[in-house]
Amino acid sequence: MESSFEISKEDFENALKTLREQYPDSLVWNRSIKSLKHEWAAHNAFHSLGIFRKQTAHADLNWPQPWLIRLGYAIIGTIVWPFIK
Repeated sequence: MESSFEISKEDFENALKTLREQYPDSLVWNRSIKSLKHEWAAHNAFHSLGIFRKQTAHADLNWPQPWLIRLGYAIIGTIVWPFIK
């Protein structure tokens, strides 16, 4: 999603619902909304900290994901959630 770092966590779910309506056949919907929000939160946190700024400006929500990536986003997304906008 282009410039996803500009979207606040309060708007993640509505943005995902809009995307689901636009792209109902996307395989990414095999993931839970919670999983997608965790990944997005991690991207936004990294971007705001200047970590991998070019790569984290856009959330690249994919499916399938290797289990280690899924676990990493779940952990990082949960930790950073209270601190991101």
